[in-house]
Amino acid sequence: MSKMENGDVGAILHYFQKMQYENSSYFYSIQLDEDDMITNIFWADARSISDYGQFGDVLCFDTTYRTNEYGRSFAPFVGVNHHKQTTLFGAALLYDETIESFKWLFETFLFAMFGKQPLAILTDQSAAMARGIQEVLPQATHRLCVWHLYQNAAKNMSHVFHGSSEFAADFGNCIYDYEFEHEWLLAWNAMLEKYSLKENKRLNALFELRDKWAMVYRRHTFTADMKSTQRSESMNNVLKSYLMSEHNLLRFLEHYERVSTNRRYQKLTADYKMIHTTHVLAVSAHILQHGADVYTPEDHSLRKNL
Repeated sequence: MSKMENGDVGAILHYFQKMQYENSSYFYSIQLDEDDMITNIFWADARSISDYGQFGDVLCFDTTYRTNEYGRSFAPFVGVNHHKQTTLFGAALLYDETIESFKWLFETFLFAMFGKQPLAILTDQSAAMARGIQEVLPQATHRLCVWHLYQNAAKNMSHVFHGSSEFAADFGNCIYDYEFEHEWLLAWNAMLEKYSLKENKRLNALFELRDKWAMVYRRHTFTADMKSTQRSESMNNVLKSYLMSEHNLLRFLEHYERVSTNRRYQKLTADYKMIHTTHVLAVSAHILQHGADVYTPEDHSLRKNL
């Protein structure tokens, strides 16, 4: 992990100060080490803070992408708005992924968001991150990204997946299916018995975390119809070219701002379309018309399929 060059540090500080001068509600925080070197950075503009107040019941938080220049993890706080569009609530660059760094980040995020805790937070599997969430965001239900969980299992247990054509389906059923816990427990134990995996350390470790990933648990927890951190990853893909080594962090921050502006334009476009669209109902009923009037088309479509 390399230290930031003095020129980069000065440029980043100047950028944040300029943004805060233009809008006093712009928030940034920088953590320094004992040598007064920058370790962790968090920022959120006024619109992100406002959006979190409206749509911040569920967070996606992902640290899987690293910058090439300094090796820092890019950590966006992402959610969805009432049009089911990806919404940015803020972002961080982390020096490392220790418990202390995550605690500092979550405490800083809470401070920026006026103390509002999310109802649920979806993350990749990380013991340090889980500890930080437990200590700083105790009111949030912590769920693990099931897509990552499945991919990691397929990678680390490839011999099991390839050894039977039925294991992938059985394992997938344990992730997504079953209405009742006792049914799930029977299916899980049957899977271990069927494939002689009762002593498998990875599956036993997953079993201990079952309430964070198996859909049968927390089925009634509100997650805004999100089951994975892929919204965060899609944001990483949008920003990836500006995290490459030939671009400095200042250019990345400027591009992040452009991406944020573009996302907000998409929301305005969806708002305009919603206002000027008339819903055609299959059945004429007052309660259905009321639902069509108060919900966005995306929310209304989701509720019709419940």
